[in-house]
Amino acid sequence: MRGGFLIIANPTSGRGRGRRIAEDVASLLRSQGRHVELEYTARSGDAAFRARSSLQEQADWACVVACGGDGTVQEVAGSLADHRASIGDNGPALGLAPAGRCNDFARALGITPESHAIVDVLTQGEPIAVDLGRVNGKYFCTVATVGIDAEVSDFVDSMRMPLRGTAAYVYGAICVLATYQAPKLRMEGDFGVIERELLLASSANTSSYGGAIQIAPHAVPTDGQLDVCFVDPMPRLRALRLLPKLMSGRHVTRPEVHFLQTRRMSVAAERELEIWADGERLARTPATIEVVPGAVRVLCSRRVLHAGRGHQ
Repeated sequence: MRGGFLIIANPTSGRGRGRRIAEDVASLLRSQGRHVELEYTARSGDAAFRARSSLQEQADWACVVACGGDGTVQEVAGSLADHRASIGDNGPALGLAPAGRCNDFARALGITPESHAIVDVLTQGEPIAVDLGRVNGKYFCTVATVGIDAEVSDFVDSMRMPLRGTAAYVYGAICVLATYQAPKLRMEGDFGVIERELLLASSANTSSYGGAIQIAPHAVPTDGQLDVCFVDPMPRLRALRLLPKLMSGRHVTRPEVHFLQTRRMSVAAERELEIWADGERLARTPATIEVVPGAVRVLCSRRVLHAGRGHQ
């Protein structure tokens, strides 16, 4: 491959797993005679800064590898998408080395967290054009959500609890539900206008978030659409009973749960609400949420490439 590999890694991701996987992947690539540069992030926003800086200094990288969780991937993917749009050609591919708590974007593309498997994809895979979402101009990879999901994410983030992934989400949901009041939302998109009180509204580029919570089981990141899942208010006990169904995607049959597709939608609320995506606080309402078809090329196994549909 031309240009070699730039690995941008969050060393604290996954309780140190980011550093271990980054070093293993770099070592394996170098053992094959590949040119590799490894850079570590130090704070939020650093992955985006390092990706942009390296692309400006040396635009002939074959692949920029994001090693960390969905937040790290979001930063690198957004930088690559902007670079690709500005130069008008394919630019470097995005490589994924999942090392975080959730890794939902990598999971959606069939990429596992084992170092040898990651290197196999990086050296033998092929690039597939993958959609990204965007909220008020900021990219996201998996699911952007407003309502109780965002409140739970904020609770989990602020508590700094030892639980991780799905377990942290379930605990946070139980705590937040005790006092949560569903806001009135106004959503306008390809589906028309919806104005009502809602427990949550999620715009999904991938089927899962938060560690394989199957919020939109039919969403795929190559179809040029966002799958919108919105849930009506319900008694707290019923909402708690819905949680296990959310984990496995069995909530799709519930009468309080609705699905739509759109390429773009606006979201407003009676009070300012946070929007979370990829485990990060991304924006506030009012907001415009949209899909960017084929925004970034991601190295995937040929099995995933042949199974994919949509923008290639």
